[in-house]
Amino acid sequence: MIWGVYLITATILAKTTSITAQVLQPLPPIMFSEMNGTMILDYGMELPIWGYGLMADGYITLPGPLLEYETGDNVNLVFSNPSPESHTIHLHGLDVNQANDGVPTTSFLVVTGQNGAYNFTASNPGTFLYHCHVTTTLHLTMGMYGMILVRHPDGTLFEGGPTYHSDAPLLFSDLEIATNLAPVQSYPFHDIRPDYFMVNGLSGSQLDSGPSILSCPFGSQLALRLGSMAYTRTRLIFPPSLNATCWMSDGRPVPTPFSADTLDIFPGERFTVLITPPSTSFDGTIEVQYWDMLNSQHVGSNFIRFRDASLATPPALTPPSIIISPNPAHNSITIPASIPWTVFDLSGRQLLSGHSSSIDISSLATGNYVLRTSGGSTPFVKY
Repeated sequence: MIWGVYLITATILAKTTSITAQVLQPLPPIMFSEMNGTMILDYGMELPIWGYGLMADGYITLPGPLLEYETGDNVNLVFSNPSPESHTIHLHGLDVNQANDGVPTTSFLVVTGQNGAYNFTASNPGTFLYHCHVTTTLHLTMGMYGMILVRHPDGTLFEGGPTYHSDAPLLFSDLEIATNLAPVQSYPFHDIRPDYFMVNGLSGSQLDSGPSILSCPFGSQLALRLGSMAYTRTRLIFPPSLNATCWMSDGRPVPTPFSADTLDIFPGERFTVLITPPSTSFDGTIEVQYWDMLNSQHVGSNFIRFRDASLATPPALTPPSIIISPNPAHNSITIPASIPWTVFDLSGRQLLSGHSSSIDISSLATGNYVLRTSGGSTPFVKY
């Protein structure tokens, strides 16, 4: 696809950003950065984060939004920065020219209240990353990173490569919580010893819910898109019966695919691994271990559940904990408070998430859905 010509006028008011546009052809998605976000840890603690978001959503996330393209796409990635500091988007691993690389000294940075754009061709399929390259270690530690996925358009991993059913992007990262709740005022970053470990920004029991459980139909293959933004070395231990096979490394096919019952991923690395359910009754876990880079000690683990698609279940309904108004609804619903929420379909697939009291559901098809908050799940109808 080729994004068209556009004009953007941005107005910054407190913590909100409004954009009006004269559009000659469809406007590309607009990324923005902010430094006022909050994430909820596995045990309920709230932690301040910085990060990226989509202007259409209006909030930042950790990690940032998944950017998805097809091989050959001419990409115009628009970036608006209403935050109080300068930021960039470094396109980690993508083959772009120096001007679009996102390193301030050789490319450009986007200062407060300004917009920028990155123009490149997604020339190779694979798994890539992005992150801020201003005061890199600090801004990355605070949450300014995400994944880029470039798919080959014919259902294969790459030209002449294997076919697969679907993608499962898994981005590994970590934080030091016990002694460092405010990285902005931390001691030197080479002294950081992470003690909180995440998969797609989630940890522990947060990973044992519908949208975090991997699945694909029996006889098909699931492509794990693996990337690390962690300070630790990440080690994946696959059940042998999943027949995990590594096909790509750092955005390129490996010379010879290899069995990967155990796979180590160092900071900044990316791999693509295909797994296959061995039976229609398979229900197991992939252990994600985190190893200290200096002393090679095992410092933590998470577990990613994989089930055959026939065993996948929708999110369990609990007694309604909040009032959704209106219900049924057409374009939007309202909840009583600005709290974190997630919208699922009845197969357990996550569709929307945010933390505002007004929720735009115009993108959903007509049907039944579930809104989940920390207090439980409430069904609603989109017509």
